[in-house]
Amino acid sequence: MSKMATTQTEKLNVPSQVFDEMAKKYENGLGGAQNDIVRELLSHCKEAYPIVSASIIHDNACGPAVVTGEILNQGIVPSPQIFATDYAQGMIDITNSYKERKGWNTVTVQQMDGQALSFEDEKFTHSISSLGVFMFPDERKGLSEMYRTLKPGGWVGVTSWKDVRWPTAATSAYERLFPEAKEPMILPLAKNWMETDSCEQTLRNAGFRDVRAEVFPCINRQPSKEVGASIVAGFLRNVSPTAKAWDDKTWERYADCFCKLIEEMYSPLEDGSGVELKLYAIVTSGRK
Repeated sequence: MSKMATTQTEKLNVPSQVFDEMAKKYENGLGGAQNDIVRELLSHCKEAYPIVSASIIHDNACGPAVVTGEILNQGIVPSPQIFATDYAQGMIDITNSYKERKGWNTVTVQQMDGQALSFEDEKFTHSISSLGVFMFPDERKGLSEMYRTLKPGGWVGVTSWKDVRWPTAATSAYERLFPEAKEPMILPLAKNWMETDSCEQTLRNAGFRDVRAEVFPCINRQPSKEVGASIVAGFLRNVSPTAKAWDDKTWERYADCFCKLIEEMYSPLEDGSGVELKLYAIVTSGRK
């Protein structure tokens, strides 16, 4: 394969309508891995600056409200005040459905761009963005807004992916099917969020102190390897400029190869209830 055909990365810049569509599958897409990551992040919070009833929390780029749900599951009485925001209406709809169904009376849900928050300065005691801010088109604006809206001494927590596994399969499938390609396959990977040192420096550059970052292994659990591969393929089709430019026939040919490689990564669960895939996240936290 020519050197020109190596995989290229670029900053993730996904239109909100893509996340609106993804919202329908997002809850199951990570197979519980997101919950594992958030619980680990909240354990760091408990050590540094515990959440209490008087806390005012921002769940930034909330997705399907995993952070909000995990905080409320801690059983703090009375429940703290949480503001859950996301720029994708699909995610807001899911969060509102949870709010209504689960009686989350202390949760306020708002559609909002994390790069231009409408909150006043120094509103929150805790600002959290799990698998969120690292995907912003301008992460510096996102972190700046988190800093602006956090009270002095407040706690910030963010998570990102170190190794979500699928990029390796995406590259391999591309090289197999297009060995003479002169253009690289473009994958949206946030390189400066994939190592603990760079995660720490990114938060320090935004003004935060007492920053720490750690790699955390988590498990994506799916009912079958085929289901898991299909979910990842759908995501890749939406976020890779290369894949989006292909016609359906080319995509189907590529997806067949890609999915087979993803399926090989899964291992059976010990209880026989499905399959699992180990992923690696980075949890980063600090103070203002």
